[in-house]
Amino acid sequence: MPHHVKRGDSPVKRGHRFFNFLIFIWNFFLDIFFPWQCLNCKKEISRFYPLCKKCQASIPVSYSFICPVCKKRIINFSKRYCSCKTNVNALGMVSFYENSILKKSLHLFKYQRIIFLQKPLSDLMIKFLKETNFFSGINKENILVIPIPLHKRKRNHRGFNQSELLAKAVASHFSLNYHPEILLRIKNNPPQVKINNFSEREKNVKDIFQISDDSLNIIENKWIILIDDVYTSGATMQEAARVLKKFKVKKIIGLVLAKG
Repeated sequence: MPHHVKRGDSPVKRGHRFFNFLIFIWNFFLDIFFPWQCLNCKKEISRFYPLCKKCQASIPVSYSFICPVCKKRIINFSKRYCSCKTNVNALGMVSFYENSILKKSLHLFKYQRIIFLQKPLSDLMIKFLKETNFFSGINKENILVIPIPLHKRKRNHRGFNQSELLAKAVASHFSLNYHPEILLRIKNNPPQVKINNFSEREKNVKDIFQISDDSLNIIENKWIILIDDVYTSGATMQEAARVLKKFKVKKIIGLVLAKG
């Protein structure tokens, strides 16, 4: 072995460490001369959290679930809280779309592909679930987290599903079972945002979902947290819940960042 090479230290490893050192120097240079900025107020911030503390704190968080039909507050999930017929048993709307910071963040996240916004946006959902004491009296092993899926053509075009990113972060934080493969979108229907009439929205999402064949035993008697970014008319989430409820799901809890 040549005397100038340390035992266990190959030229390849030394070259790899030198390359990492160059990346470190380059990032250090960028951080000094081109510091990261808050996406809202442009104030200098630390890496990978694209909203400053002040802007993040300016997004209000609500503290109760509601019935998606009559809007009655739900305090205790073990009791019957209303007589409304709905596939989504309870809806958690974390904040309000009228908030300019949240609205801007959602637009940048969804359409400008600023993936780092996953962290502050999922943090809002996590805060909501903590403040509402949602997990009090519920066995976490009986909870499945499922995102509203995109059609594979739209997902491939966008490169990601924003609802998947949010659902994955929430499930990871609370150590919940995360299953993005259970609910499938089998029709590439036109975007709901282009349709104003509620009955037409219902028609537009009719039969666009199905359950994967190998998931039937997984969802039986489970609580499902169904996650999406924005709740507008509710037609999409209600349709997803309708399909899931065919297979003996115990309860379906909708969780969204805001009502559009």
